[in-house]
Amino acid sequence: MKIAISSCLMGEPCRFDGRACPNETARSLRNVDGVELVELCPEVLGGLPVPRPPSEIAASERVLRVTNAEGADVTAAFIEGARKALEIVQQNGCKLAVLKAKSPACGSGRVYDGTFTGTLAEGYGAAARLLRGEGVRVIDEERLRTALAASEARHPGARPALLADSAADCPVLETERLVLRAIVPDDAEDVFAYCSDPDVGADAGWPMHRTIEDSRAFIEAVACEPHVFGLFEKLPASGSAVAPGDGGAALRTGPCIGSVGLIPDPQRRNVDALMLGYSMAKPAWGRGLMTEASREVLRYGFEELALDLVTCTHYPFNDRSRRVIEKCGFAHEGILHAAETGPDGVVRDLESYCLRRDDWRASARG
Repeated sequence: MKIAISSCLMGEPCRFDGRACPNETARSLRNVDGVELVELCPEVLGGLPVPRPPSEIAASERVLRVTNAEGADVTAAFIEGARKALEIVQQNGCKLAVLKAKSPACGSGRVYDGTFTGTLAEGYGAAARLLRGEGVRVIDEERLRTALAASEARHPGARPALLADSAADCPVLETERLVLRAIVPDDAEDVFAYCSDPDVGADAGWPMHRTIEDSRAFIEAVACEPHVFGLFEKLPASGSAVAPGDGGAALRTGPCIGSVGLIPDPQRRNVDALMLGYSMAKPAWGRGLMTEASREVLRYGFEELALDLVTCTHYPFNDRSRRVIEKCGFAHEGILHAAETGPDGVVRDLESYCLRRDDWRASARG
């Protein structure tokens, strides 16, 4: 996994004042197996010297305008630096960028407002804007710290969830009754057992599996994606199957009875939002297991992935899914009319829901 990162966070003296701002959390990423850091400084890439007068974005204006403390308009340099940063990011296949907070190039969520009074305003730096618009997730060093700390607290020594490049990289999650782990090829028969039920796929919007090869293809193409988990019910100590836990301890589970995960939302162009999706074997319906699993995945998304928003949809006729969504605290947004073609070819509406990070926090505290 390649991650773009601000050079100043790694110790490169490229800030406007000729200094670095090394960040230990950012630098710790160098020690994660399979992670390669791509260092860049959009301001230097744009041709600005080191040192240079400090610059700020005119936050009150909708069109990007950057001036420095001497009153010079340096917008062109910031745009050029953002373009070159995007080029480097795309060449390296980076899907995540850790950029310096509050910077007029790299700031993510808040930037200095252009008055040079130390006042912060909602907004994004020039490079952060461009990267986000092209589907690259941008976080600052503080959000990186909280996400990594949340993962370490839950799964000591395991690869942080934020750095997962596949389902196999994700930590094993647990609830009172369930183990949530990656679905592997050995689970294909279990997956086929519930995905071949026409009622399961029809409610979720995908065609039933007709052969075990359909289930193997699902595992290879969908279930392998990061933040997608299989559902396995915990069994007493005399159970028949074993799933590895985070600390190496064995957890006895039954067969795979469903899947749940956070996936890109096809209705939104927001790199800080993912969509909750799930399906479950019919014999497991009506026991609250999907609500239990979904609540844990929401915790995982907001704490360990530092998401701002999680969305969810269901067909208007799917009351079981609606009850799960409502129990998890989602707010109903409305109806997406003629939004999706189902496996039967019929174009159907979708009931749309969202859950914001702050609302989830308030609910979790309550």
